[in-house]
Amino acid sequence: MHYYLGIDGGGSVTRAVLADELGIAVARCEAGSINYRAVGYAAARANLRYIASRIDLPIRACFIGNAALAEAAPEGELHALTNGIFAAERIAMDSDLYIALEAMHTHGPCAVAIAGTGSMAAGRAGDGKPIEHTGGWGYLLGDEGSGFHVAWEALRAAIAGYEGAGPTTPLTGEMCAFFGADRPEQLLDIFYDPPMERHKIAAFAERVVHSNDPIARDIIRRCAADFAKTARALLHKLPQDTPLSLWGGMFQHSREYRAAFCKALGMDAELLPSPPEMGAVWAAMKLMY
Repeated sequence: MHYYLGIDGGGSVTRAVLADELGIAVARCEAGSINYRAVGYAAARANLRYIASRIDLPIRACFIGNAALAEAAPEGELHALTNGIFAAERIAMDSDLYIALEAMHTHGPCAVAIAGTGSMAAGRAGDGKPIEHTGGWGYLLGDEGSGFHVAWEALRAAIAGYEGAGPTTPLTGEMCAFFGADRPEQLLDIFYDPPMERHKIAAFAERVVHSNDPIARDIIRRCAADFAKTARALLHKLPQDTPLSLWGGMFQHSREYRAAFCKALGMDAELLPSPPEMGAVWAAMKLMY
């Protein structure tokens, strides 16, 4: 029996699944980020080594989807990240969007919109066709509709409410409680000394999506509509009626966000039929064809 390892290295969490040649999962595990451009090679390799330590079966091929990439990994970067960690006949690495498209398990046109810590949309006209992208400009230039975007908008609304520059909102108390502050002024040290990591800020989005506050609800709808514009720009590059799937924490944990996104987009879309790490498993199998 041959075994194939699929890895989804998202912005905050890395998920891995080991499957047999029939595509049946036999082991799963999670680790920290392997985005070496964000956490560095040492931390990324340590998290990959943890995954390897949880796998006690021989691996024929391994495919890694990595949020650090927009296309197939250069050989040097693949070697720097994986050398000496996995004993497999073939190892390859591409973007996390590539494996999300593989998870749709179709040879025809397909597209995926991902809203997690960051956001991006990707699609292709068919197997072997180039992947088109929109979004993915990072938290300073884009990432509309992402967890970071939602959290950032909520934090600004919470502070504005506290200072009287905007409507009073329960988000102010939620903000202080979440980040461990007794009062908003303490957030200056918490956020800036040292600078808080982006994924820790984005985690506040979970509080926002579960809030009944009208201001929070408006933020969810506006951010979802912003990301719908990015997804629409992608679909305009692809054949008409290309199916679109959704993934990432914002879509997975908030029905309201999904509904607002689809309404703004003007079409229905469902979550991926299989998680991206299974797409990575199928990509690993293709390495041996």
